[in-house]
Amino acid sequence: MHTSRMPSLHDLRLLLRLNVTLMVGAATAFGFLLAVPLPFARKIGGAGQAGGNPALAFIWVVAGAMLLAAACSAWNQVQERDTDALLPRTAVRPLPTGRMVSWAATGIGALLFAAALGCLHAAGELATVLAPGMAGNLPYDAVPGAGSPMSGSPVSGGLLLLVGVGIAVVYNGAYTPLKRVTSFALLPGALVGAMPPLLGWMAAGGDPRDPVAILLYGVYVLWQVPHFWLRAQRERIHYQRAGLPVPPAQFAAARYAGLLRVWYHAYAVAVLMLPVFPLLHAPLVRAGVVLLGVALLGISVLAQTAGTAGGDAAPDTAGVTAGADTVQALPFTCMARRDVVALRAADAAMPALMLLLLLDRMLPLF
Repeated sequence: MHTSRMPSLHDLRLLLRLNVTLMVGAATAFGFLLAVPLPFARKIGGAGQAGGNPALAFIWVVAGAMLLAAACSAWNQVQERDTDALLPRTAVRPLPTGRMVSWAATGIGALLFAAALGCLHAAGELATVLAPGMAGNLPYDAVPGAGSPMSGSPVSGGLLLLVGVGIAVVYNGAYTPLKRVTSFALLPGALVGAMPPLLGWMAAGGDPRDPVAILLYGVYVLWQVPHFWLRAQRERIHYQRAGLPVPPAQFAAARYAGLLRVWYHAYAVAVLMLPVFPLLHAPLVRAGVVLLGVALLGISVLAQTAGTAGGDAAPDTAGVTAGADTVQALPFTCMARRDVVALRAADAAMPALMLLLLLDRMLPLF
């Protein structure tokens, strides 16, 4: 029987999933920098104009997104503390091990959530000032739909606050409970998981209805499905034992491979569509994005047989190594080498795409 104690910094890092929180911050920063490539370089607005501070808006929205991700993670672990104890990857978290009690984790989540809403509201208030000052201050005038004087921006502090509330409601109120019920619970989870770049875009005064923003959001949604399914594949035995329905564990190999192929192809095609929209301007960057999409299409052939691993699969073991207060899943348990390649390619393509898009936005500034 475990006894609770004062949580350590290590416990807090696990509770708040620091690695995921940092990824959320990076994705939010990416969305903002697409609209304002150098937020720390100058203040938008001139003499006689109402100006806004893009650097401050950048800080507020990145902080708000990271605090929101940490809050949702804390609440998620309260909700899933029983099933977390059944999976080697999550069994070391502070709640299933008894190093933290549920009410403490819930309270930490509530404090972080309140702070997140405050940051998002502040970022939204600045966005209303940034939007009309963007045209003429950025290369290529303004980002399409990013608050030109003709179109205006619907972004406000209240809107970003409501978006933050909506993310928590869907993630903790729909996605987390549905994980116990259906193998397609990832779909609502992906919808909110793809929000960070859109949050950053809106905090910079960008219109969320703009086709460019919608396409980028779609790319993030489509990436998350093969990302999660391929990662779940290496722990499918543990998911089965825990009674959690995930496609690699629930569906026959052929059906799972077909579903994964559809999502992987859709992800690659969405990347290939980016050069069609007026977001990319440098020819070399356009060529790089096209090559990235073509590479994903080629690698998707590997996903066609995902889950049908034969002799090249890693041997099925308990997938656990025990140490001092540590239980870890062996890397890529129950995954064929081709599935590992497909997973790594899907994950590597996303930061590569982000870097290419930011390079295209920043090249004219130098």
